[in-house]
Amino acid sequence: MLRNLLILSMSLFLFQACSSDDDNGMTDDPIISDPVLLDAEVGGPDEPHVVYIDLPTATQTVTERDSWDLGFYSGDDGYYVILNHGAYVMAQPLAQYDLAEVTPEDTVGMVEQMDQFAIFNAVLQDPRPDWLPNSVNWIDNSNGDLSETAFEEVVADDASNPVHIVNRGWATDEKPRGWLKVRVLRSGNGYELQYAEIDSETFESVQIEKSAEHNFTFYNFDRGVMNVEPPKDEWQIAFSSGLALFRFAGVLVPYAFRDYVFHNRYDVEVAEILYDEDDNVDIVEEYNNLRYEDVFDLDFQSEINTIGSDWRTVGNPQFGGETQVNDDRFYVVRDAEGNYFKLIFAGMLSETGERGHPSIQYELLEP
Repeated sequence: MLRNLLILSMSLFLFQACSSDDDNGMTDDPIISDPVLLDAEVGGPDEPHVVYIDLPTATQTVTERDSWDLGFYSGDDGYYVILNHGAYVMAQPLAQYDLAEVTPEDTVGMVEQMDQFAIFNAVLQDPRPDWLPNSVNWIDNSNGDLSETAFEEVVADDASNPVHIVNRGWATDEKPRGWLKVRVLRSGNGYELQYAEIDSETFESVQIEKSAEHNFTFYNFDRGVMNVEPPKDEWQIAFSSGLALFRFAGVLVPYAFRDYVFHNRYDVEVAEILYDEDDNVDIVEEYNNLRYEDVFDLDFQSEINTIGSDWRTVGNPQFGGETQVNDDRFYVVRDAEGNYFKLIFAGMLSETGERGHPSIQYELLEP
């Protein structure tokens, strides 16, 4: 219903988004100033794709969400490693610093704990196991804070960088991707990645370079360095599925989400405009009435999960409710060039009620 109201509210520029696995789907077109209605190509109800959206050009870049394992930070302010939340990857450090010395005996109990299904089942147990609260440390903080990642910061002293046990999670075909022991060191202006099967006495070693054009360099243990995100100045928001921290049944744990939205950490900020139910506002009218001069009174946030899952509600067969876009909010996105875009979610279901069909409407705000 919200989507129909939005379409009727103004004359829209309807853009058929393109995508590319080779050149990141980017163009040199000028900023589109007309209103845009864009359907994110997440791949249907299983949402196997991550979709990066460049608002100025209304362009989508589509990648498989299980196409990588680790991301290596390219910024000048530190050496950090992130996990692929879209593949449900988890990790934890050991108090050991030599891959060859780590054996299966060092991982006893991890299979029964460090996995999304094990965590979900543990939440439902009574009493809950003692290890459950520690599961928040096995994924990266969903707000994008690099000081709160599952991997410890990679420091200059090699002897201080521990071995991590990595559960590579699950592929989009629901097959497990295996476990590895991993160690990361600094190497020049980049990284040295060491990894092996947990029972192996030898290991692979790979040099990972920082990329000035990207937020991260992404690595797949089976396929090597992967082209995942577009250049950091060519996207603002992304749709994904995967793990995020969530208070489930009263305990904060890694929780599997679909329709999850995060924004670019590179000088992109987002402000949420939220109305109380008692305000009794017409959200489409409020969206249409927002002007450029109004954005300077908004509270912009840098946390990359500012939108997260808050834009929609998912009905539960047990507790009721309707799966729908929340009609009490919209957003303003400020990009790295200082452009402001007002953005509202226009839909999340197909005409037959199937999830995996999110759409947004947005417009450049001009002085």
